[in-house]
Amino acid sequence: MTDVVTKAVRRCGAALLLAALVAGGAVADGAKQQVTKPVWQIYQQYLAAQSDARHTFFAISKDGQTTGQSGCPKGQCPGDDALKASAIKRCQQFSAGVPCLIFADDKTILVPYEVKDYTAYGQ
Repeated sequence: MTDVVTKAVRRCGAALLLAALVAGGAVADGAKQQVTKPVWQIYQQYLAAQSDARHTFFAISKDGQTTGQSGCPKGQCPGDDALKASAIKRCQQFSAGVPCLIFADDKTILVPYEVKDYTAYGQ
């Protein structure tokens, strides 16, 4: 009986972990993050401003319309979690409730993406 209960608890824990990862801002397997052209232009400006002296994160809303950034001089940064949270918070301030995720760490894009021809969601 104990093995049955243990297996059930493990299955529940795995399901909860999976749900938390999906809800936490990750792009689903096989799905590409949609990026509008205006947001892509903002990302290009972010890239142009990058330097080896700063550590930055770039966040984007799941609908591809809103961004947020955070960064600091290398060697003076809080932990990555604090910088990521700051970028996501800045993004979500203007995303009308749409969740945001970390799109790039410095110059490295972290999720599969697709730049859409429309300029705003649904257009």
